Amino acid sequence: MRYEPPQAEDRAIWDIWLSMYRLPAMAVADELGVFAALEAGPATAGETARRLGFNERATAVLFSLLSALGLIVSRGGRHELADVARIYLLPHSPYYWGPLLRTLGVLPQQRAALIRALQSADEVPALSSDRLPSRAWERGQIDWAQAESVTRIMHCHSLPASVGVARSGQLAGIRRLLDIGGGSGCFSIALAQHFPEIQCTVMELPAVCEVARSYIEEGGVSDRVSTVAADMFHDAWPCGYDGVFFSNIFHDWSAETNLLLARRAYDALPGGGRIVLHEMLLDEDGSGQMTTASFSVLMMLGTQGRQYTFSDLRQILTTAGFADIHATASYGYYSMVIGRKP
Repeated sequence: MRYEPPQAEDRAIWDIWLSMYRLPAMAVADELGVFAALEAGPATAGETARRLGFNERATAVLFSLLSALGLIVSRGGRHELADVARIYLLPHSPYYWGPLLRTLGVLPQQRAALIRALQSADEVPALSSDRLPSRAWERGQIDWAQAESVTRIMHCHSLPASVGVARSGQLAGIRRLLDIGGGSGCFSIALAQHFPEIQCTVMELPAVCEVARSYIEEGGVSDRVSTVAADMFHDAWPCGYDGVFFSNIFHDWSAETNLLLARRAYDALPGGGRIVLHEMLLDEDGSGQMTTASFSVLMMLGTQGRQYTFSDLRQILTTAGFADIHATASYGYYSMVIGRKP
């Protein structure tokens, strides 16, 4: 099966799926006193977290979504109430919506997860149980059934973006690509179908490699797309590649862990080799876009990570030693952040 560009982008599907976090974010911010805390004056997310005894990572992610919703206004890293929040989301206002928000329409599971995350003393919220896929990748262990289920889920939302990456032309000139945590291999498959000269290797956990092989065969590129079983954190990475590709990997992890991955990529690449990060990027002030900020809430609840700005990722790559770092839109809400090893 050849991957062709879909006739319509998938932004509407992302918007609808991730809309589940919007109402709970507003309701929880009201319930836990976030809007009341900002009434006194502008504050950073960190200052607000310390004032309320909240988890700083969860608060920063929540503030991105509240900004995208138009409920708070961000200026120079400090946040203040928007007029709509001042009128409708402060308990002393005659127009206060709080009683309705707490009784009608708030999804219980999302509400409870957000409260746990904000009130957690741990960097990773309590919701991140051993059953979540991110825990399996952290341990470097996943069984075939979980690998098949997770890979199928990731494939369906990654396939249109994989065609966008291949058609963007930004990876032209790469001869051998190492696709880290590549799941079904859809990015490698799309690239191999578009660039006849490229050779790709999907580096994944052993069970995921087994699942990926069926997608690779179905894509008709098994002669140029292979798999290698390895734990990206603990095992040696194969060498001989002039490109290293990460899609939806950095958003699973903290900046510190991502720096470790960037340094491993730097060590594996030759001079002139390229690193490519495929992610949804938050606006530079961290305030959105809406769907990206909602995606960041999902990542905050289920992984050690969040969505990052271009500046966040550029700082990580610069620290790892990469140069000529730039971002380019690829497909839908996605962009690629690309750097070169000098």
